[in-house]
Amino acid sequence: MKLLKVLISFFSLAVLAQSVRPLEGAARPVAKIVLTNSIRPFALGKPNTTPVLSGGSLSNLPTKANQAGLPGDTVWAKGDGIYITATSVNSKVSKIAAEAISQGHTLSDREMNDLRYRTLNTMVFLQLILARTTAADTNLARFESKRRIDGMLKSAATEALFWNTVAAAGYTQESFRQEKFEESLVVQVIDREVKAPLRIPESDIQRYYDADETRWAKPDQVRAAQIFFATVEPESKRSLGTEIIALKRKKADETLAKLKAGADFAALAKELSEDPASKDRGGEYTFQKKQMFAEFENAVWTLKAGEISGIVNSQFGLHLFRKIEDVPARIIPFNEVTEQIREALVQQEMDVRIPEFSDRLRTAAHVVIANPSAQPSGL
Repeated sequence: MKLLKVLISFFSLAVLAQSVRPLEGAARPVAKIVLTNSIRPFALGKPNTTPVLSGGSLSNLPTKANQAGLPGDTVWAKGDGIYITATSVNSKVSKIAAEAISQGHTLSDREMNDLRYRTLNTMVFLQLILARTTAADTNLARFESKRRIDGMLKSAATEALFWNTVAAAGYTQESFRQEKFEESLVVQVIDREVKAPLRIPESDIQRYYDADETRWAKPDQVRAAQIFFATVEPESKRSLGTEIIALKRKKADETLAKLKAGADFAALAKELSEDPASKDRGGEYTFQKKQMFAEFENAVWTLKAGEISGIVNSQFGLHLFRKIEDVPARIIPFNEVTEQIREALVQQEMDVRIPEFSDRLRTAAHVVIANPSAQPSGL
């Protein structure tokens, strides 16, 4: 969990439903569900639809831990292919609690109970999903998880620093790769069984667009690009240290010299920038005033089209900016946002269908869940 909190600003994580911002004015209330990794809990729609037993109701069942000679463990979830003990839940919860403490927040008993229950539900859902994977899912997940980790390594200051951060979060390289692989498997199954069958009528897309023209009004904007070199950890904001920052400054100086000599900004951004949100598109952003951090905004709005800034310092690191063009205010036409609306409406429908899908899987697997709040925490 610590690793994910540290890297979440820089690295794209797996999600059950694709990362599309929900559209305003949705007619149907939905329960947002996003899975970022296999130890991060989330609420699954209607939790009370699964039989929930009071604390100790499952404790008379022999657990694998009991059978292995580890007394005191209890079963917190059981069903066809489902077997989750208190120890396995609490080992994950303890990581989250420790990270909260490191950031100055001690979880209350109520927060711990809620966290424990949501973690348990997450683990049940993952086991149910992983049991439905196919050979094709496995092959795609291997490719996707490798691609994601390779992207993380490429964006890290150094490969050694990245794996040190992984180790500090309690992972081995093997367990980290396995977790990313499982995340990708979950996405494959959800996409196939929940997302793929969804069809959004064209009339719904048009109706949403027509409902409020003001939502498509764009003020004056600017297209600009950046090449970014991080000097702090993204979540903790802790400095990367004098030596690493000096190396980043040297790299930024060398990059600026190349740009002044006529090098292509977009190509260098793709090669060197440590901002994964923009590097694949050449560092490019389009934004209006007060959308970006002050250093970005102040540098770009004062440039002329085509001009490149010097090295700009911010709380995040070192930046090189290029202004591409000014974008006048306008109303975005329907054909430019059709797919955005479609994907967002698919997302909203998935937010409803994923909990329903989970309920069906639990019922079919005869899942019974104990109430962790009535059990000793084990922490």
